[in-house]
Formats: sequence, structure tokens, C-alpha cells
Amino acid sequence: ADTIKVLNDDDALELFKKTLPGSSASFVQMQASTSALRAQAAAMLAQARAQLSPGQGRQRVDFISLALRGRKVGFEKIITLIDELVATLKKEQTDDDHKKEYCAAQFDQAEDKQKSLQRSLDDLATVIAETKDGIATATEEIAALEAGIKALDKSVAEATEQ
Repeated sequence: ADTIKVLNDDDALELFKKTLPGSSASFVQMQASTSALRAQAAAMLAQARAQLSPGQGRQRVDFISLALRGRKVGFEKIITLIDELVATLKKEQTDDDHKKEYCAAQFDQAEDKQKSLQRSLDDLATVIAETKDGIATATEEIAALEAGIKALDKSVAEATEQ
């Protein structure tokens, strides 16, 4: 009886009001059911499946979805499958990274080889141009010498006649 009297007292009511942060504050109990969690997991798996191409492990994601729909399968198998899928994706990512590095190195080597060949081609074009100039000069000198020989033959023939 004394306890009820203390609880009904105005001082107790004032103390209780002071402990609450505001008049609009209330307590809400949240509870997630297993079916809601299953639905959320299924939605996440559907999203993941949409992002994967057929060769990237869609079968595993489908199997996990199937296991979620079944009520008798525990989450241990699902977690194991998800861990295996994550490990496979990590391995594929590292393989892709290594392949990208290899391709970049091959591109660099090909560019270097192309520059080297272009320099050689330019050098050969210069040599060809110089050789053509040399041939032209030699042709002119031969023509001049032939003209000189004809003139000499003519002067010898005139000297012989006298």
C-alpha cells in the first residue's frame, strides 16, 4: 500500500517526467522475422546475380537463392558458398589485375619497337636520298667527262689533219 502511495504521489510523477527526453518520445520495439531476413537476403542475391555474367558464378548465386527459399537448409551451407564465391571473385580480380599489367607491358614494348623501326626507316630514307644525290652528281660528272673526251677527240682529229 505504501508503494502505491509513493508511485501515485505528485513528486514521483514530476521525477518521471524529468527522466523522459520529451513528451513526443516513445519506445518502439523492433523485431525482424526470419522471413523478412530471408526476403532481404534474396533481394541482395538477385542484385548480385544481375551484375554477374553467366561464367562468373551465377550458378552459385542461384544455388544460394534456392537454398534460401528452402526451409530445411541451414545458413552454414549458404555462408560457406558465399565465402567460396567471394574467394573466387577475389582470385579472378587478381588474375585480371595481373593480365592488365602484362598487357600494359606488352603495349610499352610494342610502342618502343615501333619507334625504333620508325627511326630505322627515317635513316634509310635519308641514305636513299643521299645515294640519289650521289648518282645525280656522278651522272653529271660522266656527262662532263664525255663532253671533254669528245672535245679532245675533235682537237686530236684537227691536229692530225694539219
